[in-house]
Amino acid sequence: MFYDKDYALTKPDRKRIALSNFKGYDETKVSRNLPCDYVDCVYNYKFKYGRLVNPYGISALEFEGEVIPPTPDGLGKSKLFITRAQKDGKLKSRLVLSHEGGLECFTAGDSQWTHIDGQGVFDVGVNYLFDGEDLLLLSGKSGLKALSGNQLVDVKDGVKILDMCVHYERIYAVVEGIRNSLWFSDDFNPYNWNVSLDEGGYIDFDGSLGGVNAVKSFDNYLYVFCDFGIYRLTAYADQTQFAMKKVYASSERIFAKSITNCGAYIAFASQDGIYLFDGYDVSRYSVKTNDLLRGGFKDVSACYAHHKYILSFTNDIDSDYEVISRQRSNNVVMLFDLTDKSVDFMRGISFFDVKTVGAYGEGKIIGLSEDSLSPVQLDDSGLYLGMPYQKYWQSGEIDFDRPAALKVVRGVEYSADSQYTLGIIANGERREFILSPQENRQSVYVKSDKFIFYIRSDNVDENIRPPILEVDFLK
Repeated sequence: MFYDKDYALTKPDRKRIALSNFKGYDETKVSRNLPCDYVDCVYNYKFKYGRLVNPYGISALEFEGEVIPPTPDGLGKSKLFITRAQKDGKLKSRLVLSHEGGLECFTAGDSQWTHIDGQGVFDVGVNYLFDGEDLLLLSGKSGLKALSGNQLVDVKDGVKILDMCVHYERIYAVVEGIRNSLWFSDDFNPYNWNVSLDEGGYIDFDGSLGGVNAVKSFDNYLYVFCDFGIYRLTAYADQTQFAMKKVYASSERIFAKSITNCGAYIAFASQDGIYLFDGYDVSRYSVKTNDLLRGGFKDVSACYAHHKYILSFTNDIDSDYEVISRQRSNNVVMLFDLTDKSVDFMRGISFFDVKTVGAYGEGKIIGLSEDSLSPVQLDDSGLYLGMPYQKYWQSGEIDFDRPAALKVVRGVEYSADSQYTLGIIANGERREFILSPQENRQSVYVKSDKFIFYIRSDNVDENIRPPILEVDFLK
């Protein structure tokens, strides 16, 4: 005897789930569930009102509304400095580009660059007002020199300075090969480095914090940054009043070129985070980017403007769609907002030797680019030298907090001003879906127990609202 079998077909549990509310980048808040509001992989998008929007851009530098003309061809490796010059009865910004063959100078209002003969690239520079004249002190393999008008004047031969600053009318300098001392010039005379109680001299350190790397004038004190800590130096005009105190010791190396005056703080980076120093205490500002910092950190430069700490460096961590080029230097720019602690990323572009020109903290953010013959500036255009560039957002691995269950992503509801690509990685395979702004839903059928979702685009205008996924949970 045979009986008919009854099969009970279990209806799947269907949910509508937001992919992300697009809140930002934070390695410490990556979730295996949705909505994935914070991610640890996003480049060239900004977050605004829960949307992915246009990123920062890079454009040709302008002074007084005029684009800076290209520099001469074939300069090779260069370094950018900013000083001031008198022109038409006004004090104006002056760009100085150092290269192996000398200097190229451009003052706001000029029509072309002015060449000054020299030998070797200068690595560091500092401005000094001497007898009513704006000097730019420059140091490299050829020694310490002063740019006075259109002349390079010898100051001290055979000395290569790693970092220097002005404090109470003296120049304080970290000298290559003498990493346990800080040297200083005579007060009111940057040309006099004679060692004497009433002229120049040096201060020795005990080496307990490693080698001396950088020096900053901040809040009436001088701060000396070593490999693993900071000294505070009380340094007035009279050498007999000098006093030194150790104020911070670190277990991780401080990246010397990341140290930047940021208004009420000095900001710096190390392998375990971004830090703020107020002259007395050091606080960890952010650990959101620690994995990226540990992944590779070289060719560093930093500056401050508009309440943002801007950090440019080279990182060798790869990502999808060649957003990062291993052959390109300075392929990461981080912009930390010191007001709301958010961070934005630019990647796959060339923007290095970053500086601020104009009113302190409120001027233009400028630098050099391998893709431009003249200096460039950061802006809000969302374009890289006039062209849209690749933008990418990626979730962590998502199991919807049901590790063993089988799920089917069946569809997506979305809204955006321009076309973009939604990608899903599941079972080792990648599928992509083009989401057109003319529609608001697309069928998707991807089955797995774990998923990675990503969004990429290269539009001129971005305005991507949170997509809603339709997901079946099978029992």
